[in-house]
Amino acid sequence: MTNTPQIKNPLPGPKAKAIIDRDKSVVSPSYTRGYPLVIERGCGSMVEDVDGNVFLDCAAGIAVNS
Repeated sequence: MTNTPQIKNPLPGPKAKAIIDRDKSVVSPSYTRGYPLVIERGCGSMVEDVDGNVFLDCAAGIAVNS
């Protein structure tokens, strides 16, 4: 994974879109998503989605209890 953001295709990508569509059909609509992101892995402050797009994780630490 790169350490800089890289968008390889329009968002959501084809793999993410398929997962999001499946999610909408099986998960309660009360569990909302603010953005179409399906994370495959992360390293440090970067996250990579299932389509190979790399994002800077600006939500790290939200809702953390420690």
